[in-house]
Amino acid sequence: MAFLGVDEIDAEFTTLTEYREKPAGNVRIAAGEHSAESIIWPALERLLPEYPDVTAKVVVDNGLTNIVAERLDAGVRLGEQVDKDMVAVRIGPDLRMAAVAAPSYFERRRKPRTPDDLTDHVCINLRLQTRGVLHAWEFERG
Repeated sequence: MAFLGVDEIDAEFTTLTEYREKPAGNVRIAAGEHSAESIIWPALERLLPEYPDVTAKVVVDNGLTNIVAERLDAGVRLGEQVDKDMVAVRIGPDLRMAAVAAPSYFERRRKPRTPDDLTDHVCINLRLQTRGVLHAWEFERG
């Protein structure tokens, strides 16, 4: 059995400290298409060259993937879609959405004046695959 001297032990601790100070390993992130393109990819483009020992895997999924069950490290969602037991950190600005239609659509139909008027129109909606229901539209004054 070989014993290490104090200098050798100190050198090994220094080596370990160097590894601790530079991130390394795999990071798995689930994100919707919009957040992947507008936030995740630009961030990784800046960070990965600085940390060559980090490997990122981004799962682009517009459903609400269970990040724990899928063994992912993080998930990016709209604020109201974060489960109660998850830790949420803002990573981007508020997202503004609008209901729109082509002018030709309104050549044959009355323009809606209130959100309730949309029930009389042909609307496209998003069905979230993990919940099996249509996304609930939300409107605010102004």
